[in-house]
Amino acid sequence: MAQENLNEIEVGQSAPDFLARDLSGKEVRLSSLIEGKKALLLFYRGGWCPFCNEQLAAITMDYQKFQELNATVVAVSGEEAEKGRGLLQKLHLPFVLLSDTPFEAIDRYGVRDRNVSEMLRAKGITRLPKPSAFVIDATGTLRYRYVGKNAPDRPKNADLLRALREADKPMEVSPEADGLNACELPEET
Repeated sequence: MAQENLNEIEVGQSAPDFLARDLSGKEVRLSSLIEGKKALLLFYRGGWCPFCNEQLAAITMDYQKFQELNATVVAVSGEEAEKGRGLLQKLHLPFVLLSDTPFEAIDRYGVRDRNVSEMLRAKGITRLPKPSAFVIDATGTLRYRYVGKNAPDRPKNADLLRALREADKPMEVSPEADGLNACELPEET
């Protein structure tokens, strides 16, 4: 990839479509995976990351709740498909994992981590996505955006489920001061 897209997408914009490889190595398009359904799109650092494993396992535990909201769950990393297959088997993940080794999807969503630690670089890991979660409504509009500030910073499943429920309602957008989590969700009553 010659040029990276460093633009961060905002709530209310069309969710960028992208091509990535499924775990069999076949190229798939995000839009064909979600096909007019709501989607939870996760970017995770890799199967080696304990915080990623914890988050993906938590999504798996609540997977039925995500299905009840008619949501497709897709998780993307910059790792090779073979590592994704190992993670899928290790955690018994019921949702789609995609490999984005060229970092095209990661860059389209503006979640490339520019601060890879020296410890990770010493292990040969030079590129990472920030841990991120996006909710896309059935029309392809971004309804929720959460970009973690560091490896353990991730949204709770309750917040993701609430964002998916809210994706069926008219949108209220209120960017926060840091600009990272740009969807204001009404308090549950």
